[in-house]
Amino acid sequence: MRSVVVEQAIHAPLERIWRACSSASGLRAWLADDVAGDIAPGAQLVLSWSALGVAIPLRVEIAELAGPSARLALGAEDSQLLIEAAEGHVTLTHRADFDDDERAGTLSSWRLSLGTLAHYLEQHDAEPRSVHWAVARAKASIEDAHAFFTLHGAHSGWLTRTSSGTGIGEVGSEVALDLAWGSRLTGRVLSHTSPRDVLLSWRETNESLLALRTLPSPDTAGERLLIATWSSWGPKQPEIIAQNLNAALARLSRILERRATA
Repeated sequence: MRSVVVEQAIHAPLERIWRACSSASGLRAWLADDVAGDIAPGAQLVLSWSALGVAIPLRVEIAELAGPSARLALGAEDSQLLIEAAEGHVTLTHRADFDDDERAGTLSSWRLSLGTLAHYLEQHDAEPRSVHWAVARAKASIEDAHAFFTLHGAHSGWLTRTSSGTGIGEVGSEVALDLAWGSRLTGRVLSHTSPRDVLLSWRETNESLLALRTLPSPDTAGERLLIATWSSWGPKQPEIIAQNLNAALARLSRILERRATA
């Protein structure tokens, strides 16, 4: 087996971090769209993402809060996941028979997930999350999709009105985009694994999060899923935002398809 290890600083006490990792409502707030089962040693747990048609059954091997630290260990037939939490910090270790591409994609996904966990605990603790998935397909490389996600000027064909504003830089940097439908997105880059996924905070929508990422197509070689995942907590956000994200991702799909056939 090969390992993926991700560390994340979180400005929150251990008790709050543990609650987010050891309850169904806590896991729904940052990790999975739906969670079924108990989080206790020997119990079964199912994490689901219905927009992708994915459900992962897991067995709970360890779930303990002891003194200044806590551990949650989950297992499946072909993988093991360990989350270790302490005051202000989480370390996640995922072990499986990864090939190189799977390992890189898993690393990026966990960085994004732990960035979401930190943002949730620091900005929206105990508030339920609403998630919208915009998904499109395109014959494109990871590198091409990432360029359209991040490069200054490349947004203007699908996400923004003009080439003004910023590109998407390193973790912690500021981002400012004039969106194609007339809204504004300002915030910070919370995760950025080149050439894969980015996670942005969005101040104008009550500190929601927007993730831009790609995944391999489950059924077509040479094709990738283009994904914009919008997570919001607290008051319900206008449905028009989700509709605009759907339209934006459809535009990006057409652009990448044209590039692939040019």
